Amino acid sequence: MVFLDVEMPGMNGLEVAKNLKEIKHDVNIVMTTAYPDYAVDAYKLHIGGYLMKPVDAEDIKEELDHLSHPIEESVPEDKLVLRCFGEFRAEYDGEPLHFSRSKSKEILAYLTAKNGASASRNELCDVLWEDEERDSKKSYIRVLILDLKTTLKDIGMEHVLIHNRNEYSIKTDEVSCDYFDFLKGSPAAIRAYVGEFMNQYSWGEEYIWDLENRL
Repeated sequence: MVFLDVEMPGMNGLEVAKNLKEIKHDVNIVMTTAYPDYAVDAYKLHIGGYLMKPVDAEDIKEELDHLSHPIEESVPEDKLVLRCFGEFRAEYDGEPLHFSRSKSKEILAYLTAKNGASASRNELCDVLWEDEERDSKKSYIRVLILDLKTTLKDIGMEHVLIHNRNEYSIKTDEVSCDYFDFLKGSPAAIRAYVGEFMNQYSWGEEYIWDLENRL
């Protein structure tokens, strides 16, 4: 993220912006100037924004809230990364987790949506198989939980899943998650949300209303 004045000694701001774009095409650049004549040249460079002096805090906040390339907060390498906006994704060390069964991944997604609250075996059955008899699926939940545990154990993250009798949850402070960051008011997470939440799961739509009301 770079704020540049147009008028600077030596190389002016437009030249600096052009060079920065060549080095890193997705850099966010906001030009500041007291002269509107530079606006056309600035936008030709596809910069992120253009501010007229005098600039106040509200102007800067407006630019930060509408960056061309949203800035993602850095994630420690030893944390499980869960992405909920758009489709649900689980990654570790930059690589997607591989689940033997798709329903195992869906359990992790649902427990993530629960934000640390626990879900019973019956609840998981109702979510994963909406129109089917719950009793016929209870034993299969054990198979899916075992698969989830194995997947997490393979990356040394088995402690993320909490299993107490027939209740399951995840340790929210042991993962990096855009949804959790959104609920905490992180500006980067709020900018990353564009009205989509775990798109591949029909139950994900139930959470959108709450997210929209928090904006």
